[in-house]
Amino acid sequence: MKNAIVLVIDRLQTGFLGPYGNTWIDTPSFNRLAAESALFEFAISDSTDLPVVYRSMWAGLHAMSDPRSVSGLAEVASSSGIRTVLITDEAQVADHPLAGGFTEKHLVPTPPVAAAAEDIGDTQLARLLSSALDWLQHATAPADSPRQPYLLWIHSQGMQAAWDAPFDLRQPFADEDDPEPPDFVQPPCRRVAKDEDPDQLLGIQHAYAGQISLLDACLAVFLEACTTADSDDQTLLLLASPRGYPLGEHGRIGPVDASLYGESLHVPCLVRYPDRRYALQRCQQLVQPSDWYATLLDWFSLPRPSQSHWGNVLERLLDGQIESDRVCAVSAACRALRTKAWLLLCKDNADHKLFAKPDDRWEVNEVSDRCRDVIPELIALLDEFERAARSMHPLHFSPIPHSIASSDR
Repeated sequence: MKNAIVLVIDRLQTGFLGPYGNTWIDTPSFNRLAAESALFEFAISDSTDLPVVYRSMWAGLHAMSDPRSVSGLAEVASSSGIRTVLITDEAQVADHPLAGGFTEKHLVPTPPVAAAAEDIGDTQLARLLSSALDWLQHATAPADSPRQPYLLWIHSQGMQAAWDAPFDLRQPFADEDDPEPPDFVQPPCRRVAKDEDPDQLLGIQHAYAGQISLLDACLAVFLEACTTADSDDQTLLLLASPRGYPLGEHGRIGPVDASLYGESLHVPCLVRYPDRRYALQRCQQLVQPSDWYATLLDWFSLPRPSQSHWGNVLERLLDGQIESDRVCAVSAACRALRTKAWLLLCKDNADHKLFAKPDDRWEVNEVSDRCRDVIPELIALLDEFERAARSMHPLHFSPIPHSIASSDR
């Protein structure tokens, strides 16, 4: 019997996770999951607007798509006899129009937080995952009646909620000469001041790192419980994030605007298959949230609704059956095109920014003044992508011209 568990952690930065190259935060649970999973190096969200990203995840409609009436993932799965359950502490997710397709919805309360928790078990993340594990234990307990396949979707506010990790989880990241980590709990959201004290930024990063340590500790318990629960089943586990969290990069701390730099769009994506196939495989293909939708439909052998046409099945990317060589994102004032060689940011005022990929991972070196000939060709690809997203027809992209297939020049 096939099941699926999806764990979505909001505002989770890939740069703070061991499997994605971080070396100063110990994340053994993420490392364990990565060792058992396929890891997608370049998962790029299509928006920083949470309801828009969820439309991609639950309906396969890219953020650039025009609004349209669709049957969501939960509705399609429920109509095929799959028990669909949503557990979240985020009202925007619980109230999403496509959340109505879930047969069960549980909104976990988020009490006000004035100070760091005394114990990991008292944090919001621990309470949410405890609720999910209670449901999972009950759903997989031996019973007289046949069990029903399930899709369990868990969304955590993550770093969007109060940073309530016990204070002692922040302290190990401060070196002997560093100031004491700050004790704030409300996520910071502001521009970096011109005369910003570097110690202030460092303290914010230490606080975020403490939240990562909390997440890793909770993930250890969660993975162990999932392993026990799916011992006799075929359960796929997908862990991802809808968007990241700026921590000083490009003059931003937190979601002060809808900028489309990597710290906001580059998100983790790990998929653990029940037989551990693809374990330790690191996929270099470009993927987006709509691919998670397509993957779950394929996993349960569900038909894709005719109104939705976006998204690649991740297993086919892993097998090399198909290739994804471009992805796009959009916000109120900016569009982004990411290919294997470039990231182009296009603002409404024609202020284009260009970065060479994959070497410039966090967009440190802007190169539009040195590679002006590349920009028109990339804009043409971006325009073509947007037209395709807005159409109701199958996707057909022009090949990426050889002149911009590489950033070596």
